[in-house]
Amino acid sequence: MGKPAWIGLVSAIVLAFICGGIYAFTEGSHVAEAQPDTVLAVDTNPAGNTATSLATINSCISVNSTDIFYIDVVVMDVTDLNSYDGTFRFDGTIVEVTGVDVEYFLATAPGSSVTSYSGSVPNNSGSFQVSAYDYGEAPESGEGVLARLEITAIGPGISKANFDLRPDGYPISGVILLDGTGTAIGDTSEPPDDMFDGSILEAKIAVDQPCPGECLPGVDTDGDGFDDDIECYLPTDQNDDCTDEIGVHDAWPLDINIDRSVTVVGDVFFYADKIGLPVGGDPLLQRLDLSADGDITVVGDVLPFSQHIGDECS
Repeated sequence: MGKPAWIGLVSAIVLAFICGGIYAFTEGSHVAEAQPDTVLAVDTNPAGNTATSLATINSCISVNSTDIFYIDVVVMDVTDLNSYDGTFRFDGTIVEVTGVDVEYFLATAPGSSVTSYSGSVPNNSGSFQVSAYDYGEAPESGEGVLARLEITAIGPGISKANFDLRPDGYPISGVILLDGTGTAIGDTSEPPDDMFDGSILEAKIAVDQPCPGECLPGVDTDGDGFDDDIECYLPTDQNDDCTDEIGVHDAWPLDINIDRSVTVVGDVFFYADKIGLPVGGDPLLQRLDLSADGDITVVGDVLPFSQHIGDECS
């Protein structure tokens, strides 16, 4: 049953007031002071990627059974990275990891001495540790390839290809990025837990079939109120209207923090210092650009929340 019209109106007024105040407070200062946010991603097509530069980030690749191919775990807008530790998650009945190379981003600064603590291969368990440390204490900044994984397709289906969790058995899950002083990068939680809290873009590997969805305008495959072309742009899963795994599977465009609910604190406040900014190729800003118009605005990107505050999906 839909909400009464007055609830949506009140919500819209409250949101407009909140973000209008935020915009007024930050106008004239946030553009000059805003710092880039570190982003991690899985790129299913490494063509054009190097240790210190990235081409287009691809979220899906279609291959045939027995194909051997490569995908990259990449980082963008990081400062003084000296080590990382996380887990590549996949469907072990569809693909397996058959190789890993970490001699990329961390190995570029003079004096670098990189040691891999990644898992052994081949691995079809669905969980593969990707980890490296620069004992040369020559941290790197910017963007590039953290690790290149060799993947072998072993069966038909669509596998997730996500870099988001530490190995099984650890008391706390999450990616860890450390700078040259051993300080966690991107840990914004209170109290701090050393886990990276920034954006991590997930991907898919389709074996013996095309990648899901064709990103068509005017078509809302999952019925979540956002057309497939918008979801491909964000990107969220246009084939699912709710996350299958909290904090990992990004499916509902309004659920920014991927917890299956829409709240002001959990979702709307992601826009707090972003109103008025152009997307400009920044993956984090692109995820917030619900109108897909290239700019973060109250009307285009925040007001869509007005009818859905308090909504949950399952």
